[in-house]
Amino acid sequence: MNRPRPPSSNDQRTPGQQQLRQQRAPDGKLPINPSGGLIGLGHPVGATGVRMMLDAHAQVTGQAGACQVEGARRAGILNIGGSTTTIASFVVSQA
Repeated sequence: MNRPRPPSSNDQRTPGQQQLRQQRAPDGKLPINPSGGLIGLGHPVGATGVRMMLDAHAQVTGQAGACQVEGARRAGILNIGGSTTTIASFVVSQA
């Protein structure tokens, strides 16, 4: 299976691509997968959604350790399972 390679320092990106990459970084305006997601943590088949919910809870309660996004108050998760016939989306926040 061919997997996308991580960008190298000599990749040529447009200014818009560079800006989007900065916004999605763990310290960016809209961080995405600060823990590394399925690639960084593995894929617990059948339990991915549970792991995502636990990650979101850890973020909003300040318990995410090295992956903590400073000031995280809300986290959105989206899980598309199986043959894309099962989809679950949640927004997690503190009460």
